[in-house]
Amino acid sequence: MPIKLEDKYSQAFDSAIKAMADFRQVFGRDLEPEFIAELYVARELDLELVDNVNRKGYDALDKSGKRYQIKSRNAQNVDLNNFEFDFLVLVNLDQGYHLIGIWCMDKDKAQTVFTLRDKHNKYQATQNKVKANSKHIK
Repeated sequence: MPIKLEDKYSQAFDSAIKAMADFRQVFGRDLEPEFIAELYVARELDLELVDNVNRKGYDALDKSGKRYQIKSRNAQNVDLNNFEFDFLVLVNLDQGYHLIGIWCMDKDKAQTVFTLRDKHNKYQATQNKVKANSKHIK
């Protein structure tokens, strides 16, 4: 669909820019679906998000130091690079970025559910398989 920045689009664009700038100032990160999912999980599970967004293996910690890898997916498959976490959390958001659901599984279970895809050097499982083997949190 071609987009011409007419008044209605221009107003939405200006509002979005302000919201994104405000969000970045508060959180120090860009407003993107993956980070929104992390914030939902941190709030629901009382976790602390780690500072380094490129940290290998996990995105958040609980009060006892357990590590949580958070994956936000709308695609059929969930990919992992490694198992350097204690819990895997799958998050689904709707098109308005509202929370649809949160599922959590421990590392031992994840290692039995995910299959190494040699071609891509990643571990992969379908969302359905992840959900069937996880605890539904919300």
